[in-house]
Amino acid sequence: MRAFNLVLGMFALMFLNPANANAGWRLTFSDEFNENSVDRSKWKFSDLWGNKTLGGNDEKQCYSRRAISQSGGYLRITATRGQTPAAACKGASHDLQYISGLLTTSGCPWYEKSAECSRLAAFAQSYGYFEMRAKLPKGKGLWPAFWLVPLGSGTPPEIDIMEALEHQPSTVYQTYHYLDSTGAHQKAGNTFEGPDFSDKFSTFGIDWKPGLLVWYIDGREVFRFQNPAVSSEKMYLLLNLAVGGYWPGDPDETTTFPAEMLVDYVRVYQRTDDGTPDEVPPKDSPLKADAK
Repeated sequence: MRAFNLVLGMFALMFLNPANANAGWRLTFSDEFNENSVDRSKWKFSDLWGNKTLGGNDEKQCYSRRAISQSGGYLRITATRGQTPAAACKGASHDLQYISGLLTTSGCPWYEKSAECSRLAAFAQSYGYFEMRAKLPKGKGLWPAFWLVPLGSGTPPEIDIMEALEHQPSTVYQTYHYLDSTGAHQKAGNTFEGPDFSDKFSTFGIDWKPGLLVWYIDGREVFRFQNPAVSSEKMYLLLNLAVGGYWPGDPDETTTFPAEMLVDYVRVYQRTDDGTPDEVPPKDSPLKADAK
C-alpha cells in the first residue's frame, strides 16, 4: 500500500504541478503587469532606433512615457490629443497632433549612460512562441501593433504578430517582412476577420521555427509562412499604439480620445530539449490565475 501511495503521489506531482503546465516549453520572458508601475528592468519607453515617431509612415503621434501606465493588472497605452513641435520629437518631419506610447525590450545602446539604462536588460530571442493578450482600441486612425525586429539592426526582417487599423475593429493583420536573395524587400501576410477585438481580450501569438512562422489568434492557427527566408536573428519585442499615417489614415471626428490599448500579459517561450511533446500555443503559464 505504501508503494502504491508513492506511485500515486508521483502521478499527482507530474500532472497537477503547475510547473508542468507547459510541458515542452520553457518560459523565457513574461510580464503579467500586476504591479502599479512599469517594470523598468524589462521595458524601454518610446524608442524606435532612437526616434520617437516613424516619419516614414507619416505617423501623427509623438511617443512619450507619460502615455504609458499600469494599473488594475493591465498595461495601458493611451493615445491623446496633444501638440508636439517637430523639433521636439526625434524622427518627425512636421509638427504632430497626438501623443501615444511605445515599449520595447531592446535595452539601451552602449552609448546611453543614464541611470535608467544601468538596470535595463535587453531581451531578444530567436525561435519560440511569443504571445500577447490584449484588448484593442476602436476608431479611425488608431494603429496598435505587437511586433519583433532584430536587436542591433534595422528592419527587415520584421515579424508583425498583430497589427490593426481600428476603423475596422474586427480585422487584424499578420505580416513577415524580409529581403530576398537579390536584396529586394518582400513580404508575406494575411488578413484575419474575426470578432470585434475592441469588445474583448484576445491572444495574439506566433510560433517561430527554422524556416517556418505560424500565427495564432485565441489559440487558433490563422496563417503560416514556410520559406528559407525566415530569419534566425534574435529579435526583441515592441508594443505600441500609433496614430495616423499613410496606411491607417488620420483620425476624424468619429475617433474618440483618449483611446486605450489594454495589455493583460506578454509571454515568450522557448522549446525545451528534453524530448517532451509541445503544445502550440503553450498552455497558460502558472504565473497568474487569470480571472479578468
